[in-house]
Amino acid sequence: MEIRLNPAVRIHPPSPVTGERWLAEDILARTRFTVSPAAAAALVASVRPQGADELAGTLAAAAGDERPLADWQRLIAGLLGRGLLRDAADTDEELDWLVDVRRRWSRYGWHESVEYHTLAFDYPCVDYATGAGFLADRDRMRQYRADEPETERFKLDYADHPAVDLPDIDDDLIPATARDYWAGEIKPVPIDLDGVRRVIAAAFGITGWIVRRSGAPPALRRSSPSGGGRHPSEGYLIAHDVPGLEPGWYHVTMQPFGLRRVGDLPVDDQSLSRLFPNAAGRFPVRARALLVVTSVFERNMFRYREPRTYRTVHMDAGHIAKSFLTAAGAAGLSSAIFYCDAGTEIERLLGLDGLTEGYMLTVALGDGHEEDLRQLVGRVTA
Repeated sequence: MEIRLNPAVRIHPPSPVTGERWLAEDILARTRFTVSPAAAAALVASVRPQGADELAGTLAAAAGDERPLADWQRLIAGLLGRGLLRDAADTDEELDWLVDVRRRWSRYGWHESVEYHTLAFDYPCVDYATGAGFLADRDRMRQYRADEPETERFKLDYADHPAVDLPDIDDDLIPATARDYWAGEIKPVPIDLDGVRRVIAAAFGITGWIVRRSGAPPALRRSSPSGGGRHPSEGYLIAHDVPGLEPGWYHVTMQPFGLRRVGDLPVDDQSLSRLFPNAAGRFPVRARALLVVTSVFERNMFRYREPRTYRTVHMDAGHIAKSFLTAAGAAGLSSAIFYCDAGTEIERLLGLDGLTEGYMLTVALGDGHEEDLRQLVGRVTA
């Protein structure tokens, strides 16, 4: 019998994500194993179909006296037992489907999209078109909470730091009407502390709470919508040159609602250009402030589980960013959304591990300019 690497298995070497471990992940079985370097070598060597004895002999010859042939044979048998290796002649309908999808999608460079599609393909979604769907949803959430508590609603790590208060949401927060904004009739104004406070409040402000019928703790209502009331997005304002606001990094803390200083982080031009090559480098006017939006993934993972969390956190970050953009435009300020800044370095500065809370996007904010506001409205209405 010839054996080969299971086509559904992905091998992940040590990295900032996995640490010093080698991982083998079966994306069809949705199972992940920590494997030794020797097991990883056996998996890599088995990409070419061959007999188990031939594979063991090749690995033993490469290892020399470090590992005898019998050890390699036992290792290969263990990998076969876990499904990481399989009979090269054996196949099944599900594996054939994966191989075909991977072949077709890879023509367009969608290699990672295949893995996400595979993981989320048969997620047991609930049909909310019927009353039974809502009952099933409630039962599912009760079961999740029976397994582990769910209490995190927003980040309070900086609640005891000095604060700049943010206003509550009311009809006078931003005087412009929707008609003024969509018609491009907003008068541009220079940025100042009051304008920044109002824009942040409009994008992040609390409008109320949802009492859950399933017995869960109340969920947050914000001015920006969030699927399932999860609100995974957190905001960090980098004040670079805002009159009335001391330069620095601030967290948008929900209770008490305010901007709270985050350590002594750099705000000089050189550092910001390195951290935000897109937001600071491509914004058409001087970026006097930057808003970093991160996501606390656990909030959405609790409800949507791993396969569906990826898209929901991106939707949430987009809602927050667009609310911020719209509020800034209505307040007479210029703003724009940017992706692909130095996310890993930004996470490091904020003391984040990237897997618990990760960088999503940046919004640049500056003085209002009539041409920029006209272009903004044109992009929105196009």
